[in-house]
Amino acid sequence: MTNTKVGNATNANFPVDDDGVVYHLGVARDGLAPRVLTVGDYGRAEKLRDKLLDANTKVTTTQHRGFHIHTGTYKGVRVSIVSIGMGTPMMDFLVREGRFVGVGPMAIVRYGTCGSLRDVPVGSLAIAKDCVLIRRNPDHWHPAAAAAGDVKPYDISLPWEGDSELISKLTDAFKTEIPDRKVIVGTNATADSFYSSQGRQDSNFDDHNQDLIDQILKRYPEASTLEMESFQLYHMAARSIAVPIKAAAATIILANRIDNTFLDNDTKVKLEVEGGRACLEALIKIDL
Repeated sequence: MTNTKVGNATNANFPVDDDGVVYHLGVARDGLAPRVLTVGDYGRAEKLRDKLLDANTKVTTTQHRGFHIHTGTYKGVRVSIVSIGMGTPMMDFLVREGRFVGVGPMAIVRYGTCGSLRDVPVGSLAIAKDCVLIRRNPDHWHPAAAAAGDVKPYDISLPWEGDSELISKLTDAFKTEIPDRKVIVGTNATADSFYSSQGRQDSNFDDHNQDLIDQILKRYPEASTLEMESFQLYHMAARSIAVPIKAAAATIILANRIDNTFLDNDTKVKLEVEGGRACLEALIKIDL
């Protein structure tokens, strides 16, 4: 394992040191494989590295900004498994700096956890055909808001689609690798908070979100899941100008927001590995 220390950077616009190491990911040119599986949980990434990457091919790089990169081969194909923590800013770092150090076209699959907006049992798998972003609007609570008129507490974006070919291969891989689990494909809602922007009730704060889930479903009837990262992956991949990035996202349904149930840890651990294998199968089958 290498704990990367970034040297002196001279470019405030896009910080890179003299060796070409980017400021947040902590790797230089070709330090990230063209095929990337990203997860939030650092332990999950290590588990997938240990159980799925080919022996004697594994190189791990950690960085003080919280990114852990495990690069090796899966069935002889070079891949990186990257843990990023939580939220859209961390996904933005991965896609932007990953594109900077990456060589050629890329494919990125996110595999995480989510809450379900449907009558689907916890432990099912969800694949996002497209994503919308839910953002808390602080202007709603500002004293000047009353004078400005109706300022809504939450903004809901237009949808951005993932790569249809990669999504198709990911769906097929999940059904093959985990045949005993329900797999749904629908619209994902990415929130800028685990609590307020996902409609969770907290008596300690004034969030004005009691009907937020109803608003999401009214605007997007196919909305199936809530989480915190996938929108940024889809949006940034679509806006990559020079070299294409194919993006797809899948999640374990950890919580059901309709019946208020939560998945047990043993099942979650099992699905992490089985689903991680499915993600890598999809990645090695996609043409770049």
